Amino acid sequence: MLSASAIEKHLRHSLPLIRILPSTPSTNSLCRTLAEEGGKEGSLILADHQTAGRGRMGRSFFSPQGTGLYMSLLLRPAIAPADALSITTCAAVCVCEAIEALSGRSAAIKWVNDIYMDGKKVCGILTEAAFATDGSALRYAVLGIGVNAAPPKEDFPAELANIASYVFAGSEGDMRPLLAAEIVNRFFDYYPRLAEKPFYPEYRSRLFLRGQPVQILWGNGSGSGVCLDVDRDFRLLIQRDDGSLETISSGEVSVKPF
Repeated sequence: MLSASAIEKHLRHSLPLIRILPSTPSTNSLCRTLAEEGGKEGSLILADHQTAGRGRMGRSFFSPQGTGLYMSLLLRPAIAPADALSITTCAAVCVCEAIEALSGRSAAIKWVNDIYMDGKKVCGILTEAAFATDGSALRYAVLGIGVNAAPPKEDFPAELANIASYVFAGSEGDMRPLLAAEIVNRFFDYYPRLAEKPFYPEYRSRLFLRGQPVQILWGNGSGSGVCLDVDRDFRLLIQRDDGSLETISSGEVSVKPF
């Protein structure tokens, strides 16, 4: 039921390519190959099923057939490498806005790249970027978005059953093409001003860690504190248990609520 024509009829922005596969190891991997081969910005790859979906920090992403939206968008943004996180955070806002518009339910962001509904994860976002040899420029970025659109046919694995959920109960029909188009539309509405971060207020208002006690996980240790806020560079301001203040950047640590 995923088709290029079903997506295109809902798009406000023209895309040079929409490729849909019944199954693939990873749409991000395919999109990176396309980028290296000179693929055009805005090229969109989707799959009905992923056999090796990836998440942040090397985690796997559960990608069952027929009920999820797994897509990767090729971007060639004229932004500084230091601003690359804006791609992920912008996408998080766009996913929330699209979900809310189509489902009538609220969506929230868990820093930096996960979308939650009613306390459970429904979407993960993974942006992979390629930089110039000297690190001075961004060659391209691949924006990967995986959404649990409907209940998996065989339910979630035991390790995900209490932490994962889905956007639509299933009675709405196949909403995946419309959801894909809504996300892309909203992303390219923001995209021309990506470096200005016009989506920051929406990101901040949806960040459910603000004001909450959190656990901070490093590779070799952990700590705890209270998340006070997120700044315009999307760094978390944490007040540690000893009263000290610490600013945390994406990629350094994981942060989760208690």
